[in-house]
Amino acid sequence: MRALDRLRDRWQDQGLIWKDGPGDTASAQAPGHSPADRSVTFRQISDQVLMNSHADDKQAVLDAVGLTMRDLFDDTAGASYTYRDGRTVHRTYDDKGRKKFRQAGNTKGRDLYRVERLDQLATGTPVYVVEGEKDVHAIESVGGVAVCSAMGAGKAHLFDWSPLTGHTVVIVADDDGPGHKHAMQVHEIVEPIAAGVAVTQAASGKDAADHIAAGYGLDELVVVDVDGNAGRRLKVTRGADVKMQRVKWVMEHWIPAGSLTLLAGREGLGKSTIAAQICAQVTRGQLEGELHGTPRNVLYVHSEDSREFTVAPRLKAAGADMERVLFVDVETSHTDSGTLILPLDTLALEKVIAQHQVAFVVLDAATSSMSSELSGKDDRAVRQYLEPLAQLASRQGCVVFGLCHFGKRDGADTGKLILGSIAWSQVARSVLSVAKDDETGNLVVTNTKGNLAPRTRSMEAEIVSTTITTEDGDTEVGALHWLGETNRDARELLAEPDGTDREDRSEAAAWLEDYLTEHGRTPGKDVKNDARKAGIAERTLKRAAKELGVVYTTEGFPRTTRWALPIQSGHDEQSDLMHGPTGPTGPTGDDLRKQCVPTVADSQSGHTFVNGPTGDLTAIPGCPECGFPLDGVATGMAMHPDCERRANHRTELFGGDAA
Repeated sequence: MRALDRLRDRWQDQGLIWKDGPGDTASAQAPGHSPADRSVTFRQISDQVLMNSHADDKQAVLDAVGLTMRDLFDDTAGASYTYRDGRTVHRTYDDKGRKKFRQAGNTKGRDLYRVERLDQLATGTPVYVVEGEKDVHAIESVGGVAVCSAMGAGKAHLFDWSPLTGHTVVIVADDDGPGHKHAMQVHEIVEPIAAGVAVTQAASGKDAADHIAAGYGLDELVVVDVDGNAGRRLKVTRGADVKMQRVKWVMEHWIPAGSLTLLAGREGLGKSTIAAQICAQVTRGQLEGELHGTPRNVLYVHSEDSREFTVAPRLKAAGADMERVLFVDVETSHTDSGTLILPLDTLALEKVIAQHQVAFVVLDAATSSMSSELSGKDDRAVRQYLEPLAQLASRQGCVVFGLCHFGKRDGADTGKLILGSIAWSQVARSVLSVAKDDETGNLVVTNTKGNLAPRTRSMEAEIVSTTITTEDGDTEVGALHWLGETNRDARELLAEPDGTDREDRSEAAAWLEDYLTEHGRTPGKDVKNDARKAGIAERTLKRAAKELGVVYTTEGFPRTTRWALPIQSGHDEQSDLMHGPTGPTGPTGDDLRKQCVPTVADSQSGHTFVNGPTGDLTAIPGCPECGFPLDGVATGMAMHPDCERRANHRTELFGGDAA
């Protein structure tokens, strides 16, 4: 008879309330308490029951219903635990409830209990080290992997701990003197070989079994400070022993493998849409670099957008294999949809990553998972948050991809533009910055910090409307289309004019207004050339054009972009002509919050023009750079073969995404 069934029968025989819970769990009325009191809880693990009494002593509760500690085992004679190397440990209780242990079999063996489970684990997976076999089964009952050495505290040095090499080790110390001493001994042994070590103790009760019996999860273990001499020492590694490796790129020159990478930009530009596109390519094995050809799982951690209405549709619109997209929630005694809190949940997060072989983790937004006890403006606090994530990425060989916001001020130093501490950009291996080119309406993404990258790389992209099917019917969602590499740099578009630049811009605006008044609608190349002769930088000229509300039109044969003042175009600011070329207005749509949907109609080919015409849509299209006619060729990303900038574009990409 199972112990849980025996306990249920006895409680009900005593006229006490018993309520079965999910799985092999239950709660019950405590003897001498009201029927509404359910302060006794039970959990069947292996061949025994973990019992916890929140109000009374556990032994007193058993006495009150006529049971003993032996009744917590399926076999009232006790339990036996067999080790891989042949050792057997017998656990029994005497009449006074005192536990006894007896060793049998290969008592000289050095294996840890349940060490065989580590053979199936990916390197880096969290492994819990507890003091006794019952605690091992308690950890396993809630999905963890645990080991222990035999014979209790003080004997750690007699056993082989090498199977823990490369894993993240969480030591759960018994809350007494011998327990803490044993935990420090284990820490000293495994610290040189483990990927990381933390010492914890139960949130309730003495040991891991009490912690689980009280209803707490593994993520609620209390971390013990071991910053003293015990558990910390310096480890010296000779240069000759360092195994040098080449840098592996998940996305060429942008995202190093096993790294923390940030994507930063102003609110509403489409950072989440960019992240969704990268995730989609990872799930399909279509991303350039180390993951190409091998579809992998991604984990998307979000807090600002609805999963059902925004995040999942955005990923589907990007073409993701939704079977390879994982979301994660935190379950507690109060909720089953809590949000991730880092670094508190870092170990639990790493376990999910290792278990599901996740290659790419998105934090959208990065600050949303940061513990409220940490300040994003404090260097030490930001490092306390980011450095464990960077170490996790390195151990697991995955990418942690955090989305960050720029502040309102402009500037070319993107590290200082990220809201909060400069440590955000300092800890990350790579920072990608996204900005909008007002002239083309497209997004420009540049690796503005890339210590490992051999060059600065910029890509241009547009966000277009995509129809997807949901449970409630079709809906429009913004999706990213890469247009290829560009010589534009996001920092140029983000640079803030200082006092001198503002004066220069005012002068440039006066010059441009006079110039267009005199010349009328003028080809953009001529405007830029004449402005350069007048000593006006292109960036300053474009800002001046924006202030004046310059209208851009694309017309003629070959196709030419012309500049004009609003009054010369015959349109006001609500005109269907462009104050900047045709393109998406940003990622805020009518149906889905923060979705990127273009405001112009798609071409008949189903793709938005790079320089969308505002006049006759039936006119023969031309190369968007030099205007060479491309009669009979789908527009999109097509380029004139002799165009001097053709090397910066990918002609084969029209009609599909660029990787």
